[in-house]
Amino acid sequence: MSLLRFLARSLFASAFIADGVRKVTRPAELAPDAERFTSTVTPLVQRAVPSGYSSYVPEQPETWVRLCGAAELAGGVMFATGIGRRAGAFLLTCAATMDVVNALPNKDAGSETRPQRDPRLLQRVSMLGAALLATRDLEGQPSLRWRRKHLTKKVKKATKRAVGS
Repeated sequence: MSLLRFLARSLFASAFIADGVRKVTRPAELAPDAERFTSTVTPLVQRAVPSGYSSYVPEQPETWVRLCGAAELAGGVMFATGIGRRAGAFLLTCAATMDVVNALPNKDAGSETRPQRDPRLLQRVSMLGAALLATRDLEGQPSLRWRRKHLTKKVKKATKRAVGS
C-alpha cells in the first residue's frame, strides 16, 4: 500500500471513527434524530429476519445509534489499517446511510430549520458517496473477473501452441 493511499484512507476513516466513538459513548444526544430512522427500519428488519429472531431486533433509537457507532468504529479501523478494507468500507456505507436519513429535513419542518440542515445533509451524502466508492477500491489491481478472463486466454493460447508444435 502506498503512503498516499494509507494517508487518504486514514484521513477518510478518522471522521467515521470519531463519529463512531461519539455514538457509542453518548447515544442519547443523537437518539431524537434517529427516531424517524428507527421507527421505519425496525419493522422492516423484524419482518425480514426469521420469526424466532425478530424479538432480538432492537426497538430503542439509542440501541440503533450504538450499533451504527460500533459499525463506524469497526469499519473505520478496518478501512484505515487496510485489513478487510472493502468489508470496512461496506460497514461505513451502512452507517453513512443512517446518517443521511437522519440529516434529511422533516416534511413538517419549517423553512427556518431547512438551511441549518442542508450543509449537514450535503456532508453526509458526500461521505456516503466516498464510502460507496471505497467499497470498489481494488488498490490499482484488476478485478478477479478480469484476471480470470485473461488467464483463460493465456491458457488457451499456450495450449494451442503446445498442441500445434
